[in-house]
This record gives sequence, structure tokens and C-alpha cells, in this order.
Amino acid sequence: MLSPGHYQILTTLSRGGPCSRTDLARTLGVSKASISGLVRDLLNQNILCEQELVFGVGRPSVSLAVRADAASFIGVSLQQDPAVLVLTDLHGSVLARVEVPRAEDPDLCVESLVAAIDQLRAAGGASTERLSGVGVALPGFVSHDRHTCVASTALGWRNVDIGAALTERTGLPTWVENDANALILGEQLFGPLRGSPDFSMVFVSYGIGCAHIVNRRLLRGNAGGAGEISHAPIAIEGFGAAPCRCGNKGCLETVASLLAITNAARRAGLPEEIGPLAALAAKGQPDALALLHRAGSALGLATAQLIQMLDPSHVVVMLDPALHDSVFAHALRKEADSHILHREGPGTMVTFRDFAPENFASGAASLAARYFISGSDEL
Repeated sequence: MLSPGHYQILTTLSRGGPCSRTDLARTLGVSKASISGLVRDLLNQNILCEQELVFGVGRPSVSLAVRADAASFIGVSLQQDPAVLVLTDLHGSVLARVEVPRAEDPDLCVESLVAAIDQLRAAGGASTERLSGVGVALPGFVSHDRHTCVASTALGWRNVDIGAALTERTGLPTWVENDANALILGEQLFGPLRGSPDFSMVFVSYGIGCAHIVNRRLLRGNAGGAGEISHAPIAIEGFGAAPCRCGNKGCLETVASLLAITNAARRAGLPEEIGPLAALAAKGQPDALALLHRAGSALGLATAQLIQMLDPSHVVVMLDPALHDSVFAHALRKEADSHILHREGPGTMVTFRDFAPENFASGAASLAARYFISGSDEL
């Protein structure tokens, strides 16, 4: 059983990386004797390990780090069909992976996921001896206690307590989160921006998702819908107002999502796959250039709006690797930069990262990892 002091140490090391006992005592404002006792407990439980010597003023000190094999977690992504499940360690590394058809009937979905979790347990071998929990990422609204899918248009669910159902069947505590929120929480815990108190993340898939970390905490909003830029209206001259699945017209998703891009490519007689389409644009094919420029500009305008409102240090845009150095990315940067009121000091950095369905499952696993590290859903 871990105490608040143990959790403070784990949280500090997870946020900032390895450090010495002296640095931990200074950061947490407690005596070195107290830190030494708590660290000894965590070393004895094989949760922490001692690493290289840290040289500075006085005697060298030993650096402490969280062990990757201290615990393992299962992450489930229902963001697309098939569903993706991963087994990760405490550093976020994927140890095993399975896919199963995504059933829309809640009972059938639980049955399928339980069978897949059993597969992961078998594939993980010794790494599952310290299996500590399950996280589920899904498209839709989730209750504040992270147990129930309140509503999901993609799944056709309303008030489905999938967390309780999986806990009952697997014996593992289970947490549920919106897919975009799970993605950014995984970035905050395991990614290169884990030390940043304010950043935003946008993913471009068949839909568009967005989430924000503000003052180190997930920005959920009044009803859990903060970050829904995919259904923000985009009014750029010449864009038109195509109908959206939400019932409105002219939403960002109808212009800049992969589904919108592939539909527009098909209508224009162009390749529907992103790689060949981007290659055509790179060669100067006018229709391919115009299509990707239009989509990138729309997302750039939406990115500028979120930067103006939240002033994050970074905006991470996750998208298909073929789009990283394409007219889509260049138009996104140009449109965002031209609509931002520039301030003194460092501006927001827009960076691109590869997108894969597995990212949602890894983010879901981080939901369970957060509870192991901090004893709550906050770090």
C-alpha cells in the first residue's frame, strides 16, 4: 500500500525524469531522511531503480528512476474498427498488441474485449504478473468519473457503463476516456512534452480530434466537450458548406479530415489513398495541390483559433506521415501563422507527429498508469 509521500515521489519522477534523493527532497520540500525512507520502500517493492551517479558540488549522488517493469497496463482503442488493444509497461512501451472486430452491441463488445485481454495476458507472459489496470479510449462523451460512455454517435451507445462491465469480467480496475483526451493524456505521461504545463494536440484521421492540457490538467469543459474543433464552422472564402454528420454544415471535419480529403479526391478522379495523392501534389498536379491546400488551410485556421484562445507552448498535430512535408502541412503552418496575434517571448510551436490507430490504445493504457503513479487521475 502506497502513501501520499510515495505517490509524490512517483509523480515527480514521472514528470521530470530521473533525479537524486537530494533533488527530490528539495522539490517536495521535505527532509532528506524522509525521502530516503520512502525511496527505500519503493526500491524494495521494485517500483524504483537506482541508475548512474550524478556529479555536482560535493559527493556524487545516485539517480533514481521509475522501473519500466514495475507494472503493466492494457489499453483499448474503440476509435476505429477493428478495435486495437495493447499491453504496455510503465514507460509506455508496447509489449504486445492484438486487434478484434469492434462490436457496436455493448454486451458483444465486452465479450470480444475480454477475450482479447486474455490473449494479451497470455502473450505478455511474465510482464502481466504486475498487470494493474485497463484503459479504454472511445469516440464520444464520457462521465467525469471515467467509467461510463455517456453518448457515442460512432458506436451508437448511450449511458453504457463499459468500465464496470470490464472490471467485473477481468478483475482489473478500468477507466474510460474520450479518444482525443486519452491521446493527450498519454502524451503528457509518456511523451516528449511530459514536462510542459500547457499544450494542445490535434489528430487528423477519418475524423478530427483535439484536446488540451492547461496548467498540467486536462481541460474537459462543462460537459466534457472541450476541444471539439472538428465541428467548429470554417468560413474561408470558396470553401462552401458541405453537410456534416453532426447535422450542421461547413464543419472543419467536412474539409480537413481524411474522410473529407478522400471523398473529394474520388469526386475529382484522383487517388483516394493519402500517399499517392500527396505524391501527385508534390509533382505539381493542380487538382491534388488545390485539394490538399484547401484542407491544410482549413485546419491551419482552426489551429490559429485555438492558439489565440489558449496560448499553448506547443500544438502537436498527429497525421499521416505522407502529409508531413506536403502542401497540406505547409498550408496549415502558413494559415495558422497569418492569423495569430504575435506576442512577446516564445510563440507556440506547431509540430507534426506520425499518427497510427495504436496511439489511442497507448493513450488508453496511460489512464491506468496514471492511477498507479499518482493514486488518482491527476499528475
